[in-house]
Amino acid sequence: MMLPRAMTSSDGVALVEFALVMPVLILLLVGILDTGRAVNAYVTISNASREGARYAALNPTAAPSAIKSSAVLPHAQQLDPGSIGVFVTYNNSVTSSACPIATTTAPPASSPAPTTIPVRVDVTYPWSAATFFIGQFFGGGSRTFCASSTVDTVR
Repeated sequence: MMLPRAMTSSDGVALVEFALVMPVLILLLVGILDTGRAVNAYVTISNASREGARYAALNPTAAPSAIKSSAVLPHAQQLDPGSIGVFVTYNNSVTSSACPIATTTAPPASSPAPTTIPVRVDVTYPWSAATFFIGQFFGGGSRTFCASSTVDTVR
């Protein structure tokens, strides 16, 4: 006995499978793009922090605004310059920091005076996910990235 063509046809199966799989694939693609954006932002501020610390070490009298405009912002051009925060600290005298770090102690009083002074540059940048769904993996969609670099000044 032969069944009619309408009862054996599988023409709509591919469309149903496509409809079920496509949202997952789109979410995966957007997740990959958002993760790439996050990694790019972090690598950019890490590089900007290193360049800011190098500039501050070579120019120990430079103001934090000069360090930001001359060293940090040129190395973070693809990020929003108004959102980038730059914090400069000399001689480990920081009591609070933009970036969480382990505290350092001063050398003992009997040691000779240091010939260099450490300078620390913290760079912060607020990053937010492109979509609501991906943002939920990052605790509400927004995260502040922070990079810190410490270099000894040149005398």
